[in-house]
Amino acid sequence: MSKSRNVVIGLGALAIVATAGAAYATGSINGAASANRVAVRVDPPTPAVVIGDSAISALRWVAGADNAVIGFEHTLDLESCRRLYLASCRGREGRTPLNVYQALAEHGRKYKIVVVATGYNEGSSTMAMSFQNIVQRARELGYKQIVWWTLRSDVDYVAPGSVGNHVTFAESNQILRDLLATGAYPDVVLADWNAYTAHKQEWFVTDGVHYRQIGAWAASDYLSRKMAFLDGRPCPMPITPGAAPQNPCPDPDVTGPIADIAALYPIGEDGVLCYEIGDDRHVECRFDSHVIQITRVLSEGMGGSDVSALQVRLQRFGLLSEVDGQFGPVTADAVRAFQSSNGLPATGVADRATLAALGFDVSAVPG
Repeated sequence: MSKSRNVVIGLGALAIVATAGAAYATGSINGAASANRVAVRVDPPTPAVVIGDSAISALRWVAGADNAVIGFEHTLDLESCRRLYLASCRGREGRTPLNVYQALAEHGRKYKIVVVATGYNEGSSTMAMSFQNIVQRARELGYKQIVWWTLRSDVDYVAPGSVGNHVTFAESNQILRDLLATGAYPDVVLADWNAYTAHKQEWFVTDGVHYRQIGAWAASDYLSRKMAFLDGRPCPMPITPGAAPQNPCPDPDVTGPIADIAALYPIGEDGVLCYEIGDDRHVECRFDSHVIQITRVLSEGMGGSDVSALQVRLQRFGLLSEVDGQFGPVTADAVRAFQSSNGLPATGVADRATLAALGFDVSAVPG
C-alpha cells in the first residue's frame, strides 16, 4: 500500500498559512458557529480518500499545498504513473504504484467517498471498462459517492508509451459523460477540472497537465470547495481575503475559478518540488519544471516520442492536423510555418532555437 496522509483541518488551521493581513471567519469542520453566521449542519463531513496520479501529486510535492485541503477528513493517496485498472507504470519517484482498483482494496472500508483523479497515463480504449470495474469495487466496499475528476484535454502531455494524449483525454471525458447519462451511476458525480481550468493555463507547466506552484494551491482549493458543496457545508475559505465564506458552498464548477488564488494562499517558489524517492520514501527537493525535454535536433526521416511531442505542439498551434510520430514533409512544412511566424530561418528542421521557441526544454540538445 502506498503511503498516504490522513488529516482533517478546520478553517482556523489554515489561518497560520494564509497571506499576511488576511482575516478569515473560523469555525469547526462540522460547520458550527462561525464569526459571521451559524450553519445548520451538525453531522461531521463524510471521510474521503483521494486517489490520484502525477498531476494532482503536486498537492504533496509542492510544500504546503496540501494544507489547503481543508474542511473534511481525508487521505491523499497520490502517486505518479498511476493508472485506473490496468497495471501502473514506473513513476518519477522510482516505484510502481497500485492502480486505483487495487488502491481501493488496500484502503478497505475506512472511507465513504473516493475521489478519482487519475487517467493521464492511459488511453480512452479502456476507459469504460476501468470506470465500471472501479465503480463496482467501490460499491462493494460500501462507498456512498464517487467523485471523478475530468482530464484536461487542451494539453501537450503524451502518456508513457504514447498510449494517451489530448485527443484520448477528451474522448475519456466524453465516455464518462455518456456513462453517467445512462442513469446507472447515481452515486458518481463529475468534478469538472477540465472546464474549471480551461482559461487558467498559467496554473500549469507547458505540458498542460502538471501543476505549477499556484496550480497546486488552486487544485487544493477546488477540491475543498467541491467537497464542501457536495456535503452541503460552508466553503472552507472565502473567495477574497477578509470576506465571509459562502454558506452553503456553491458548486465551483458553476461559479468558476477563484480570481486571485495568490491572495488567499502563500504561493511558494515556482518549480521547487519535494519528492518521496524509492520504496524508503526519502525526501529529495529539487527544481523540476515538468517541461517536456527534447534531446536532439528533429528533421525529416526521424521518428519517435519526441517527434510526437513536436507534432502535438504544432497541432495545438493550428499548424498540423495529424500526429503519427513520423517526421515527414507535412511536419516539415508545419515547422517552416512556425519558424516564419516567429522570425526564425524557415528550414523545416526543428533545431535548438526552434524547439526553444516552441517551449521545450532544450538543455540537452547539442549546439
